[in-house]
Amino acid sequence: MRFKIKAHIGLGRFFALPVAVCAVLLGVSLGGHWSWLSAMVCLGAIFQMGFAHSFNTLLDYSWTKFDQGAEEERSRGKVYTHGQQVIAAGIMSPREVLANGLIYLAISAVFISIVAWKVSPIIWAIWVVMALMTFWYSYGKLHYQCEMALGVGFGPLAVMLGMASQPNPDFLLAFLAGIPILILFGYGAETMDQFADASVNWKRGLRNFGALVWRNKVSITTFIVWLLCATFLSQLFLIAAGVLHPLTALTLITLIPFSFCLLFLEMKPKVGIIWGLGGIYLYGLLLLLGEVLG
Repeated sequence: MRFKIKAHIGLGRFFALPVAVCAVLLGVSLGGHWSWLSAMVCLGAIFQMGFAHSFNTLLDYSWTKFDQGAEEERSRGKVYTHGQQVIAAGIMSPREVLANGLIYLAISAVFISIVAWKVSPIIWAIWVVMALMTFWYSYGKLHYQCEMALGVGFGPLAVMLGMASQPNPDFLLAFLAGIPILILFGYGAETMDQFADASVNWKRGLRNFGALVWRNKVSITTFIVWLLCATFLSQLFLIAAGVLHPLTALTLITLIPFSFCLLFLEMKPKVGIIWGLGGIYLYGLLLLLGEVLG
């Protein structure tokens, strides 16, 4: 029973929680009005993320079929999460995973309904679009779009969700502020994640940047360097345009963990990925901190 409960919780893959929370709170900070509703919208985002990850497990097994077959034929288990293969391993049935995802979504809806009641029902529109991102993500794995789907969900849409808790929301401002997160998490983190799966999933139809990097024998380190440059360059433009506060340049501190990530990524991939994930967490925190203090 305890093992089953652990599997249900693991389906939410809460390793990405810091990214989601920082993005939502960035939207709150841009709006400038902090209240108990800030916690409500954060909880709504967290449980919606659990739904998305749970459904991704279901869709990777039943739709894209990347998680079917013998263990050596399936997507690789990752150092930061192991919840994606519970169906293939026989731990849970597709119906149980479906129920798990819907429960996460229902809990999320409770928190979002509180914000909608107290502020504005417009938050439901953003919430629904975010819920649909998981289907775009699975489709995108076959059509070079999964990075964009993931990035939009964890970046602009998450910031907009936080902004929706504000009395006078500026959704364009929120969308623009989420672009650096879109690049860093959507393209940077996802490319590293999918690169590990490319050798087994290319023949099954995997088509994304990680697969292209593997297929064309491009250095994954070089590609991540380009994405880091794009992330910081986009942030610079947003600071110059007055979207982000200059103090958000604190994110430059993340060059330290990202440097270790790049050094280890090809020699010791697991170590490199841990450094990279730590750098992404720190980036989100410093981006939020810079905006709050500014």
